[in-house]
Amino acid sequence: MPTAYRILRRNDYRHGRYRLLPIRPDDREAIRQWRNAQLDILRQAEPLSTESQERYFREVVAPLFDAEQPAQLLFSLLLDEELIGYGGLVHIDWLAGRAEISFLLETSRNAHIPTFQADFAAYLHQLRQVAFEDLSLQKINTEAYDVRPYLTEVLAAEGFTEEARLPRHVRVAGQLVDTVFHSCFRPTGAYRGNILITSLAGKAPLLRAVQAAARRLHYATRVVGADLNPLALARPLADDFWPMPALRDEALPELLASLKQRGIAYLIPTRDGELAFWSRHRATLAEAGVAVLVSPPEAVHRCLDKLEFAAFGQLHGLPVIATARDIDTLTERQLHPPTAFVVKERHGAGSLSLGLNLTAAAALAHARTLQEPVFQPFIHGREISVDGYVDRTGRVHGLMARTRDVVMHGESQVTTTLPDAALLARLLPLVEKLGLYGPFVLQALLTDEDGLHLIECNCRFGGASTLGIAAGVDSFYWFLQEAGGADLQAFPFVPASGMMRQVRTATDKTFHLLMNEE
Repeated sequence: MPTAYRILRRNDYRHGRYRLLPIRPDDREAIRQWRNAQLDILRQAEPLSTESQERYFREVVAPLFDAEQPAQLLFSLLLDEELIGYGGLVHIDWLAGRAEISFLLETSRNAHIPTFQADFAAYLHQLRQVAFEDLSLQKINTEAYDVRPYLTEVLAAEGFTEEARLPRHVRVAGQLVDTVFHSCFRPTGAYRGNILITSLAGKAPLLRAVQAAARRLHYATRVVGADLNPLALARPLADDFWPMPALRDEALPELLASLKQRGIAYLIPTRDGELAFWSRHRATLAEAGVAVLVSPPEAVHRCLDKLEFAAFGQLHGLPVIATARDIDTLTERQLHPPTAFVVKERHGAGSLSLGLNLTAAAALAHARTLQEPVFQPFIHGREISVDGYVDRTGRVHGLMARTRDVVMHGESQVTTTLPDAALLARLLPLVEKLGLYGPFVLQALLTDEDGLHLIECNCRFGGASTLGIAAGVDSFYWFLQEAGGADLQAFPFVPASGMMRQVRTATDKTFHLLMNEE
């Protein structure tokens, strides 16, 4: 039997220690045994005999190698030159430019979830090289029984989207289960480079969201995590990691060289304390080919400084809560002087070291524990967060509100979308006056008689903003598209239907370590 497909430019695909080769005749018996041991996840009614497997390779597989438009292309998957699985592109429709993905692992590897996920992700990377680079297909898809949620996790992380679901469609192990279809389209542009997430720390949900957007853009795009701490908790989840030095203006040339060395084309800051640095140098970075997801310096400054935010709001007629350095000044400005106060730090996240609903005496006492306190009147109301994205033209491209149901350390641990079209219409022009770019989180209070009071604005992606992505505010994908020169009118905001709730809980991630990672 031949060893190379006539239709392929290459017949050897590599990804790290993985290798994908045209299916080898010597692998047929191992494949037969795997298939017979895993009938529940295959569209195969009966066990395969040795004779039927021999006949299949002889009559079906062998002719594929010389065919001009084969109906399928099958491959052997190797790890460190040892066979661990097989699969390929099947049901190829050459006219439409699409194919279905087939994949099966050796039985013990298939049963170990972390191993399966690592192997499947590497396989998808190589198979997309075959489909999109060598064959110029437009679309590849999977059809799977909904009995392995960990398979769906890999597909989502690799940029596949669920296209269809057939409820209670097949019987598996005596139970009727859904059949689910996921798809991935050929990248619309060339690979431009990798993505750097700075101040990664333990921001695993943010990292996963960026990885999903990256895979949708181009399957070869890697997401590199960076942090001063080489033991950052989310480090093992990133495609690569950089123990990044402290940010200093005078070290910008060295920083640019390091970004170039790592092939970084996109940079996503995640911490308030670094926004001013990246904003200050974003033009220089753009000249070096690095797009930075950060607002202009003046917008960053007013969002980080609560006094400036309040003054800007007053100047532009925004319903921002009054803020002052001392209680007396605050009281003098109010038509109805407050009897209860909020005390917080002037700069940074307002929820840290927050004193809430305090008397004047208690507020002054709490202020003495802060570095640079500011005072606000305490207003009874329903606190909400608003996630959105402002495009390069200064227009809001997507906007959604959510309630803060359970809050810990200033971040929503339970948050629910708030479908209020009138509220969003009211907020949109207010946001556009702030001069932002990219993702933001606006904190506000809703009071009786349709009252709206703006508390503060974080000009970055928020801790619970992954709910915004699920609800249609596709911030990271929009940024990647804009950085490549795309018009976001081609990628409209499509709000999710119905209400959604996000519960943020700690989850465990188990890895199958490669020998050189111990």
